[in-house]
Amino acid sequence: MAGTKNPFDSRKCQRYEVKDGLIALDSVYGELIDISFGGLSFRYNAYEKLLKKPVEFGIIFGGETLYFDNIPLESITDLPLDDDSDGTTRRCGMQFGDLSHEDLTRLARFIREHAAKKR
Repeated sequence: MAGTKNPFDSRKCQRYEVKDGLIALDSVYGELIDISFGGLSFRYNAYEKLLKKPVEFGIIFGGETLYFDNIPLESITDLPLDDDSDGTTRRCGMQFGDLSHEDLTRLARFIREHAAKKR
């Protein structure tokens, strides 16, 4: 099924803290911080800057369950965390690209099952 333009603005969507979620982008793995219908943020240990080249797709796990194996993403931010003195722990914000109806259904299920509370 072809994707449709994501109607959700990542800056305006209600965000939910994630209690148990991981993301994989190329060879970088991170712990999800929060998620919305517009996008997500995650923390990761950076030995090289993640966004030297654009990342287009990600894999998202909730616990041991694979939720997305090819979700479209666009990088918005990639900054060091304030509490990390050496700058290797970073926070990355990503906006979802075109999502199919099936993707939105999986996203709603992920939020329902892995969100701790609204931010």
